[in-house]
Amino acid sequence: MSRVGDRLQDTARQAADVYEVVGKVFVILTDDPDEPIVTVRCGPGHARALVRGHAAN
Repeated sequence: MSRVGDRLQDTARQAADVYEVVGKVFVILTDDPDEPIVTVRCGPGHARALVRGHAAN
């Protein structure tokens, strides 16, 4: 992430990268290559559209 105002949060568990934008968590990325998980903050309407458009494996 490289936009102004975003930063990588220093986490104690080191199992995930947590990015904040304007002091709020925006995205969480796990470091497990066998089970990569991306958690993105978004509004409910956008979340439903993303779920419909991207099947879970």
